[in-house]
Amino acid sequence: MNTTKKAKSKFVCPECGGTSSQNRVTTYPLQLAGKQINVGRVAVKECLLCHYLTPTPTGQQKIARCIGVFVSLAE
Repeated sequence: MNTTKKAKSKFVCPECGGTSSQNRVTTYPLQLAGKQINVGRVAVKECLLCHYLTPTPTGQQKIARCIGVFVSLAE
């Protein structure tokens, strides 16, 4: 029987240093070329102390795809 568990990384908020978080899927505000663009349905960790949103690796991939689309539209 394989009892190997995936190790969870400890969350530390980059804004306040808090260690408690909640996983969410939400709209993520992104500053691009001096304008705010809201990217929908991004997986994030929300700090429970200051409510700062930190994208998960999956959320970062979605943001990168959206940036590629926005840059191609701006050309």
